[in-house]
Amino acid sequence: MAATAAVTPSAVDVATEAEPAVAVQAEPAGKSQAAGAPVESGVLATADTYGARLLEVTMAFFPMGFIAFGGPQAHIGLFLKTFVEGKKKWLDEQRFMELMSLGQAMPGPTSTQMATAMGISRAGVLGGLISFWLFDWVGFGVQLGVGSAIHAFEETASRDGLNTYKMIMLGMGPAAISQVFTAAHALGTKVCGDDAVKISLALITAVVALLVENALASAFVFLGVMLCGGVVTIFDARRPSRAKAYEKVLATPTDKGMLKRMGIYKWAGVLLVLITIGLFIFTQFANYFSTANMSVEQAQYLAIFATLYKMGISIYGGGQVVLPMLEREFVTRTGYETGTVGDSITPIDAETFGFGLALAQSMPGPLFNFAAFLGAVVASVPGGILGFLGLFGPGIMLIYAFMPFWESARQYQWVRCGLVGMNAASIGLVFAACVTLFNKFCLNGAEASVTLIAMVLTKRFGLPPPVAIFGCAALCLVFFFLNINGAYGDWCHIAKYGDFSTQDRPAKCIV
Repeated sequence: MAATAAVTPSAVDVATEAEPAVAVQAEPAGKSQAAGAPVESGVLATADTYGARLLEVTMAFFPMGFIAFGGPQAHIGLFLKTFVEGKKKWLDEQRFMELMSLGQAMPGPTSTQMATAMGISRAGVLGGLISFWLFDWVGFGVQLGVGSAIHAFEETASRDGLNTYKMIMLGMGPAAISQVFTAAHALGTKVCGDDAVKISLALITAVVALLVENALASAFVFLGVMLCGGVVTIFDARRPSRAKAYEKVLATPTDKGMLKRMGIYKWAGVLLVLITIGLFIFTQFANYFSTANMSVEQAQYLAIFATLYKMGISIYGGGQVVLPMLEREFVTRTGYETGTVGDSITPIDAETFGFGLALAQSMPGPLFNFAAFLGAVVASVPGGILGFLGLFGPGIMLIYAFMPFWESARQYQWVRCGLVGMNAASIGLVFAACVTLFNKFCLNGAEASVTLIAMVLTKRFGLPPPVAIFGCAALCLVFFFLNINGAYGDWCHIAKYGDFSTQDRPAKCIV
């Protein structure tokens, strides 16, 4: 009985979560909280005017667009150091961990959703948009530009030129996926630690992800597994022997004023959810529309947006999890009848995919910027922009939609405990992505060794990811020239294999 009572807030607690006084719009100057008024213990008060708060968000996030290297675990560490432990103390540790768990449990890019949520918490709707863009724009711009250049090159290059380009890029994929392994290790350690319950939830999710073949069903299966993980930790937290494991989430939240600072009505949140779901339903069918009344470009634009949007709304666990789906939709794309929107996307080669992934891993900002590269390779600049909007759109709309509801829901202990299990379960998807990507890109022992070397160079010796990735990609090219394929596999997947005096292309490679 005592345990049951502990997980329900009092009516007074719930009543304090009143509707905000403003709708989804910029708060006028002079309407912000008074300077110096305490928000929560130890947290820096907001500025006098709304304009000053927007400037505060801009100044905080502008540098991050240039220095946010290292993937989601590094981004979260940067946010923690800047906004919780540093001079810009916008959040206490409890709320920071809640936002991380919420982002991890929702579809979309975790670190970008956290950046957006922190902008919202400081300066409302416009603050969230500013923090989102400033966190992403550098990586997005580079990916868009390089992808568009490759699109132009592939339209004019000869077959031999394309084969040479693919050969040069052959080591990019094996080297780049090393960062997925390091991210899995870092996130798994941070979220699960040595907790047997959390590790078990991650393991179950990883196994399920590897066993489910149908791409459409996987989105619903993953969500179901994560919800089950949440249920497990809700009941696990009730056990007296596990009280210490849930000590932080069982603590009563102290700040109940952020809802008013955000300036988002709950009805606006509901509207955003309906729009997000409506677009999801549309994109489920858009790839099967006939192209009879469309130009080639129009069909490609619709296909890129629809393909990436339905991924963006069904991906849990961050950018690493989306990579196998991106590979399936842009490299081994099948299942669309001739004359449909889905058939308008010409599959890209694995080497280009690997190069784009290596570039994304080497850039600041989220891995989801990779969508701009893929869209641009297929359909130049418009395709890159639509790809970016498609993959990011659902997660950003949902974080705006759920923020006002979270301010009420976080008062319930069972909600906070449930997020712990969902967060742990989502880590399993990252480990499953490691297995899938290794199987796709490491077709021989030499490529596998390149992945391992890049992993150790960044994780153990602290070499910057761009240096490790591009250096190991060059090493893979050396292995290719010297005809060193290792203990398993061969180089038959490279068209230029056998064109050099150091190589003797075996008969099994000749089709």
